[in-house]
Amino acid sequence: MKQNNSQAVSPVVGVMLMLVVVIIIAAVVSAFAGGLSTSNEKSPAATIRGTYSQADGLKIEHTGGNTIPTINTIVQIRLSKTFGNAEHHVFVVNKSSITDSTGLCSDTGPYHCWLTPGGMSGMKSFAGGDTVYIMPPYSDGPFLQPGESTTGTYWVNNTANIGRTFWLEFADENGRIFARNEVTIQP
Repeated sequence: MKQNNSQAVSPVVGVMLMLVVVIIIAAVVSAFAGGLSTSNEKSPAATIRGTYSQADGLKIEHTGGNTIPTINTIVQIRLSKTFGNAEHHVFVVNKSSITDSTGLCSDTGPYHCWLTPGGMSGMKSFAGGDTVYIMPPYSDGPFLQPGESTTGTYWVNNTANIGRTFWLEFADENGRIFARNEVTIQP
C-alpha cells in the first residue's frame, strides 16, 4: 500500500516566504516615507516685510534669505483674526500688479513687473534688499482681493478696516508657504 503524506509546507519555507513579504512591504513604506513619490525641490527660505497704506498701496521688502524666483512664487493675502471669522479668506495676488518703484508694466523690456500683461516673466527674481510695490488702484479691494464680495466688507482699502491686519504670504508652486508677514492696514 501507498502511504499518503498530507503535511503542510515545511516551517522553514513558510518562515522564508513571510520574511520576503515583510521585506517587500518595508521597502515600499521606506520609499514613500523617504520622499520617492514627491518632489525633492526645496522652497526658498526668505524673510519679507510688508507695509500697507490705503493711500499708497502695498510695499513688499525682501529683508534676507534666498533669492526668490518670481515666476514660481505665489503671492497671497490672507485675512487675520482681526477680521473675525474671515481667516479662511485667501486671495492670490495678480503678479502683473507687482512692480518696482516705477509702477510700469509692459510686454517689452526693461521689465518692471513680476509678470507682464502678456504672461511673460518680467522681473526674474526677488533678492535680499529688493523692494516691490502694488500701487493704487491695484492695491484696492477689487484688484488685490479678486472674488471678494462687492460690498467691500473685507477689503483692505475699506476705511472701516484701518488698524486690522492681514498676512502677506509667499508660497511655492506646490502651495508650501515659505515666507509670511503680518501687515497692519494704515490710512
